[in-house]
Amino acid sequence: MTGGAEAQIAYLAAAMVKLGHTAVLIYGDGRGKGQCKIIAGVVCINAAPSWSHPASLAALWHALNRLSPDLLYAQLPSDFLWLLGAFARLRPGTCFLYQLASDIHGNSWTAYEYNRWFHAPLYALGLAAAHLITVQHGHQRASMNPRLQTKLAYVPNLVRSLSDAPRVFEASSFDAIWIALVRPVKRLGIFLDLADSLPDLRFAVVGGFESAVSLYERTSLEERMAALRNLMFLGPQPSEQVMALLSRSKVLVNTSDFEGFPNTMLEAWSVGVPIVSLSVDPGGVIEREQLGLVSGSQANLRRDVIALSRQRPLNARLGGNGLAYVRREHSLEAVCAALSRALPGVELAPPPF
Repeated sequence: MTGGAEAQIAYLAAAMVKLGHTAVLIYGDGRGKGQCKIIAGVVCINAAPSWSHPASLAALWHALNRLSPDLLYAQLPSDFLWLLGAFARLRPGTCFLYQLASDIHGNSWTAYEYNRWFHAPLYALGLAAAHLITVQHGHQRASMNPRLQTKLAYVPNLVRSLSDAPRVFEASSFDAIWIALVRPVKRLGIFLDLADSLPDLRFAVVGGFESAVSLYERTSLEERMAALRNLMFLGPQPSEQVMALLSRSKVLVNTSDFEGFPNTMLEAWSVGVPIVSLSVDPGGVIEREQLGLVSGSQANLRRDVIALSRQRPLNARLGGNGLAYVRREHSLEAVCAALSRALPGVELAPPPF
């Protein structure tokens, strides 16, 4: 039910704990009073701020003072990034790192769809307050304000697991699967059009509806999915089940307007499943590394899904490339090495086995 940025924060925090570091996640809606719980070794404190609860700003500052962190890490636009930057600059030895979660987050005026007059200046202040801004792929650099270029570094997203070998093509239950939090930018309707045009193929949709999706739109999409006899709507699923469903699919389809670096792509490649993307190609990696097909149009999307669902050698070659790619570029070792390069003097290397 959450987006990719939230998932990446969770994966990275849990990985840091396994490496022997202390990781703390500050969460909440401004109504928390510092309640604490531990999940997967990560200390979770309900102390995130909200404008609707002004006292929560002081609660966040108090929590940070108590924790005295070496590194502050954030990955989503927020009105309060500047507060993290102010804390870090007042505490020698504390670094504030902000990682872009989407291609549109490099510009404060495109990061918000509502009340830009209020949110955009605060977000821009937060970007300026960060010691370091990390990008998910090279193309995100181009969207950044030239004045911020000197504080940019590359840190790849973390793939949470890696298979020893690609999944078995013949054992697939679905020819094409679509996985995302359902919201307008993901354009689920295009995938439903695809399923409708290919009645002989098997399709699956995984994901819950974002709260901002209107009741009318949600009902319309649910009715369309129920009417398609060759499509299963599986709703939101726990992470383990998502990986199991990917392992039973021939191809993952992406129909988004824009992304950052989708976790679903990394997860598909981690089990040897290739991608068919309508338009998104993060940093040009799909075409450069031959990890799937970038269609460019709905007619080509249909053609590409047919090709990868029926041509086993092509599917195996692109899926094998994907598994090799994430093992090389998105493993915990690769992420730690990138963070260490971005943060001189910080050692994050995994322990020897």
